[in-house]
Amino acid sequence: MSDEMEEYKQEFIQEAREYLDVMNQNFIKVEKGDVDAINEIFRVAHTIKGMAGFMGYKNLEELCHKLESAMGKVRDGEIEVTEELIDVMLKAVDAIGEMIDRIEDEDSDSVDVRDIIEALTMFMESREEEEVADRHELKPATANLRVDVYISEDCVMKSVRAALVVEALSEVAEVVGVIPDESDMEKETFDGHFVVYLNAPDASVVEDTISKIAEIDRFEVSPVDGETVEMGQAVSEEEAEEKAEGAARAETEAKVEKTEKRVDPGRKDKKKLESIRVNISQLDTIMNLVGELVISKGRLLQIASEYDIPELKEAVAIMDKSITSLQDEIMQIRMVRVERVFSKFPRMVRDLARKLGKKIDFTMEGLETELDRTVLDEISDPLVHLVRNAVDHGIETPEERVAAGKDEVGRIKLAAWREKNNIIIELEDDGRGLDVEKIKQKAIEKGIVSPAEADSMSEDEIKMLIFSPGFSTKDEATEVSGRGVGMDVVKTTVERLGGSVRISSEKGNGTRIRIHLPPTVAIVKSLLVKVANETYAIPISSVVEALYVGEDNWKVIHGNPFLIVRGKLVPAFKLRELFNVRNGRPEREVGIIVEKEGEKYALIADTIAEQQEIVIKPLTGYLAKIKGFSGVTILGDGRVVPILDVSSLLGGDRLA
Repeated sequence: MSDEMEEYKQEFIQEAREYLDVMNQNFIKVEKGDVDAINEIFRVAHTIKGMAGFMGYKNLEELCHKLESAMGKVRDGEIEVTEELIDVMLKAVDAIGEMIDRIEDEDSDSVDVRDIIEALTMFMESREEEEVADRHELKPATANLRVDVYISEDCVMKSVRAALVVEALSEVAEVVGVIPDESDMEKETFDGHFVVYLNAPDASVVEDTISKIAEIDRFEVSPVDGETVEMGQAVSEEEAEEKAEGAARAETEAKVEKTEKRVDPGRKDKKKLESIRVNISQLDTIMNLVGELVISKGRLLQIASEYDIPELKEAVAIMDKSITSLQDEIMQIRMVRVERVFSKFPRMVRDLARKLGKKIDFTMEGLETELDRTVLDEISDPLVHLVRNAVDHGIETPEERVAAGKDEVGRIKLAAWREKNNIIIELEDDGRGLDVEKIKQKAIEKGIVSPAEADSMSEDEIKMLIFSPGFSTKDEATEVSGRGVGMDVVKTTVERLGGSVRISSEKGNGTRIRIHLPPTVAIVKSLLVKVANETYAIPISSVVEALYVGEDNWKVIHGNPFLIVRGKLVPAFKLRELFNVRNGRPEREVGIIVEKEGEKYALIADTIAEQQEIVIKPLTGYLAKIKGFSGVTILGDGRVVPILDVSSLLGGDRLA
């Protein structure tokens, strides 16, 4: 395969996967009676079919064609939407996903889909699909806008790009007609210019929609007064003559208008689009380069001060502003909506509920909330575990719920929002809740805690035991969950990202799990502290407050040091002892109060150097196994500073 075709193959794979997410989300909406979702699936299946046909993946093209035909019949009311129909269609979506994976790995779409095609066929009437397709297009409508689109000459898949434009426009307006039609666009003679007639309430929305689509050289939007466009319908000779004359006039007017626009390139109706796809690894590389620029800037500042060069100081100050702006822009590009991860959950909940014989109403809120791409990728699997456990452990069967005086339909809500400097993700269900006594018994049986420790624990502490490795309250393991694998991953991952997990639950009245996360892990605000000649960074997200250590607030009880903070004893740990630093003794030490799992601890340092934003560079190789550090950062003068990981630094093995 040529480099050019390989590039288009990768673009095809990326776009197809995006469309698969759209299909999964909309099939759940179809099952709930959303008519608009039917049209969305029809358009998406049609687009994937067109791209697959162009790329030569006939098996994928055939499956999409069959799915498109079935959705056409659903749209026309010829097939009733049932759970069984949705099951088959979701299997088709899964098969499309499998084909995409195989195309990426082996450049082949050879997946056996005969059973799925046969099942779809059974749901459809024996009438010819082409007749049904023709009937879809026999709907005359009046257009008020004409859009001339010119695809870039270097676009290889012009017909596919045209289909994407039509699909995008159909989301914001009624597409009345397209000239030339799809079959003519797929011919080699198609030069990339096509006309779309729309019935749209607002031309600016149309312009904004097209401007976001790649590989469009230019487009022109012009009003149409009362023009009727009929697709695929026979008309009388008089009507045909009138239409031909109208089309000729419109073409002449369009040519005049295009000539005028070439003379006046400043016209707003003519737009040129410049948008590209960027590989995520490239963003990471750019972020690292920005970090190197920060280091170089620091060295230049040091040289300017050392040799007293005012001109260099001024130049570096200007450069500093540019680097800060560049850093902010890269960070903004890295931010993605949580919808990217949340979108897979409606389908997952639906499938699990069907398998377990449960009825569940699953809702999501705050899909527009943004997180750093790295944080979102890391939190994806833990969220999967939480949602699966809510379906399996949390929500009861319809019979159990009715017996308990509840609605037979269980409710699960997944929400996200920004709160100060944190992103909150919350999963709430109205299921059976947590049985504190059962959790305590299971924890003792599995040796997680001793009977004496269990008796001294609060209810909240006992509830947190569900996040212990190997813990499960299920008497028997199931396919879905209950093997004690997963919940511990949630807590470990969240804390590694600098976040925390909280759980609240009442037996019989549901469970709420709330996750606090920093919006980004690439650049964080940190407190730089000194221990002898060494500097360490503590993420601000872990710091509660700081205070000086003196005889009045330092106590040693039974050999264990404590710091008195507002009348409460806080366990204290000297960084000198943790890191075995022997040289020098500070005149006055400072206590950094940090929080871990709701408990406060004091880290005792020699002094606080400063507060600043730092770029985190993760530890790799053998260094990745070192406990107590989440990575390192490089200061402006070139010094490498370790970043303390409060969670692992104050872990059970460390405290012991």
